[in-house]
Amino acid sequence: MMTYSQIWKTFFSDKKNRYLFPLTVVFLVATMSIFARFLVFNEGRTYLVKINDPLFNLFHAIDLNIIAFPVIYVALITFIVYNSFRPRTLMFAFNCYALMVWIRMFAMYITPLDVPAGAIDLNDPIVFLVGTGVAVQKDLFFSGHTASLTLLAIIVYNAKKISGQDYTFKIDSFMKIIFFFFLAIVASSVVLQKAHYTIDVFAAFFFAYGAYSIVKKVYGVK
Repeated sequence: MMTYSQIWKTFFSDKKNRYLFPLTVVFLVATMSIFARFLVFNEGRTYLVKINDPLFNLFHAIDLNIIAFPVIYVALITFIVYNSFRPRTLMFAFNCYALMVWIRMFAMYITPLDVPAGAIDLNDPIVFLVGTGVAVQKDLFFSGHTASLTLLAIIVYNAKKISGQDYTFKIDSFMKIIFFFFLAIVASSVVLQKAHYTIDVFAAFFFAYGAYSIVKKVYGVK
């Protein structure tokens, strides 16, 4: 197995990757900048639809911020570190996430939902630190946190295939399990907190897989 530096040197020895990787990073940063402005616009919308979610009649909202966000950021950091040995997989993930954000902006625009009754806000510490200063509540359809964790779980499950590398790591099997565990925690947390309607979370799985499938075809992953 090659060393960390050898892996990246080999990756960038391909002229195509020397152009595509920085372009992918720029595309991701530009996408997130546009998304931040879209969220401000979305929060100002007044013609909204409130859904009668039958599942919400069964329980009162539970504040799970203290569980959900540590899991989200541990998952994100773990994903980046784990796939730093697979540059192509990392680039693939950046493209998947950027595409998913564009799909989500379109979905939110055509599906202007109001905040569920009794919802407890998702207090994302990173959004408050580097965000626009506007409290985000109306980014409902579909759940971005659920979709993001779904993407991470799918990509980790297929990391070796995406990377095109012929070697495996001892922790590969464990990582596949733990990321689906992370996904289960986050998906259930946003519903139990009533921060998202059930349909927001259910749809997120399909939209995330759709973004993954499109990028997979572009990359020629079998």
